[in-house]
Amino acid sequence: MIYQRYFKTGQQVLLTALDQRIDVVCTELLTASIAGGNSESFFLTLPYSENATDQFPFTAGMKFEISSEALGLGVRLTGQFDKKIDGKMISMKVNPDLQMFQRRGNTRIDCEIGLRFTRGRGIMKTLRATWEKNIRLLHSPDAPLIFEGFKPCKINLSSGGIRLNLRAPASPAELCLILLNLEDGKAPICVLAEIAWTRPEQEETVIVSGMRFINILTEDQTRIDNFITLKSRQ
Repeated sequence: MIYQRYFKTGQQVLLTALDQRIDVVCTELLTASIAGGNSESFFLTLPYSENATDQFPFTAGMKFEISSEALGLGVRLTGQFDKKIDGKMISMKVNPDLQMFQRRGNTRIDCEIGLRFTRGRGIMKTLRATWEKNIRLLHSPDAPLIFEGFKPCKINLSSGGIRLNLRAPASPAELCLILLNLEDGKAPICVLAEIAWTRPEQEETVIVSGMRFINILTEDQTRIDNFITLKSRQ
């Protein structure tokens, strides 16, 4: 019943890891599409590369929240990683704890801040490792107080994602490792982001890209919320 009514073949879902893999509190997400399922399991395909299932450190029983939209509302349930089926597909055991909820959008703001970023498709494992290395460096006592190489960039920002212009080509599921300099007296924020949607700009070489943060520290999400609140009052 859950599969047939609320989660259907071809539907995009968001996987939120409920087990903390590392020694910091963070949000860790994956995008997937439902390839099939029943009342006990979902079969999910990952969009990142032909060996996408090897790009994330899945372990037996690893807990996830599975969320999407149905009937105009948000829907979610929890599940546990079961097994890899092939390079792009996994099996997820699901629990009978379906909830429907009203989605709330994150507060967003148009602003100009300093950015540095690296683009990469199909190298999630490498970018996640770099993200983990960066956050340890940025939050260590030895972190430098002066950071160079940031380019002023006009963006739309929330604690859940960012919209900015990228050079073509750009497509959904492409990953970007981004450093954000909020100039709030603290180290820059490092996030791993995934392109969720794109649209062409009038200039053919530019693509407007909306990105979802798939790896970000919880405290950095709070910093972004505080930054938005402060900017909104100015």
